Amino acid sequence: MFIGGGLSWVLDNRSMRALWLILLLTPVLLASAKESQITIEDTGSTNRLGVRLTFDQHGEATVQAHRGEPQQVKLDQSQCKQFLHNLKAVGSLSALPVVHCAKSVSFGSSLFVELDSDRSPDLNCPSEDPPLESLKKQAYELLGAAREKAGIPSRRTLSLQRPVAPK
Repeated sequence: MFIGGGLSWVLDNRSMRALWLILLLTPVLLASAKESQITIEDTGSTNRLGVRLTFDQHGEATVQAHRGEPQQVKLDQSQCKQFLHNLKAVGSLSALPVVHCAKSVSFGSSLFVELDSDRSPDLNCPSEDPPLESLKKQAYELLGAAREKAGIPSRRTLSLQRPVAPK
């Protein structure tokens, strides 16, 4: 009901309850609307630069080389959606079987995938599970695309300076 010519409003009981319900549900709705975040991390090795990639299903991504500055990049949205779909189809990432393999101490690396704080074991070792191998392939494709867009080399580069001859 509107009172007078000013901007004062009087709400009846039903309107007041609806307003309280909206105020109570807003934080719940905002929390449930939070985007899933996917993180792929390649630890790298002595001759390969490690990188961490975090992105959502829309392809909005942050990529960071180890010991580097984070950079914002845009990845292919359909590729990101497909990867998210495949991750959810796998189920709990932390429940995936741990596969062990021999790795060089200086050249071995690890690959981890995380979805909303559910982290996989190292996926870098060969697996007999085709969906797992497919996930690994997709993860490396996304990492490669992010490296390229951010200008992050996949190999470490050494800059050697020529010795200066004494004068």
